[in-house]
Amino acid sequence: MSINCILFDLDGTLLDTSYDFAYALNQTCRAFNVPSLRYQDLRKIVSQGGLAMTKLAFPDMEGEPLETRKQYFLNTYFENIDHHTQIFPGLETGLQTLADKNIPWGIVTNKPTWLTEKLLQNMHFPTSPKAVVCGDTLNVNKPNPAPLHLAAEQCKTPSQNCLYIGDHLRDIEAGNRAGMQTAAAMFGYILDAPNAPRWPAHHFFETPYEISQYFKTL
Repeated sequence: MSINCILFDLDGTLLDTSYDFAYALNQTCRAFNVPSLRYQDLRKIVSQGGLAMTKLAFPDMEGEPLETRKQYFLNTYFENIDHHTQIFPGLETGLQTLADKNIPWGIVTNKPTWLTEKLLQNMHFPTSPKAVVCGDTLNVNKPNPAPLHLAAEQCKTPSQNCLYIGDHLRDIEAGNRAGMQTAAAMFGYILDAPNAPRWPAHHFFETPYEISQYFKTL
């Protein structure tokens, strides 16, 4: 099927948000008197979400104490959300190609709306996304395919003519279940890196530059 629309996961695929997450989590560690974390350890689990990142810093904690620390972390992240975040280098030309070809694109993320909207306020793209579907837009999120179907509808493109790019197995599963072509962003925040080459994706992109080159062929 021809590809007439591109959908991106957000963290670890379209945007490199890891440095701002690392800053916020280490500020949380300092506030609650636990050792700071190595950036390399945090980067691998950014795509797992706020709870997983908080658990990395407080591995033996559960319940209300963990929730308190998670909220402190996310509030700190909100206040520092775009200090170092950027479009992955090499992907800017791909977004410009989509603009030149008048190909619609969108974002489907499990990130909650309050963080996504704040983050995107200060991001500058050649054209605006036609769809932004967040983790709380519907009552289900990835790997359920419903958010992807909604994004395709907002982009006015049949699901089978969309390509969904992500850096987590659930992204590939969601895209496949939605009847889309799927691509693995191998440069992203991949926790299960040894198994990632065996994900059931249609494409594997080792670098953002490869994505940009692929868009030229559409």
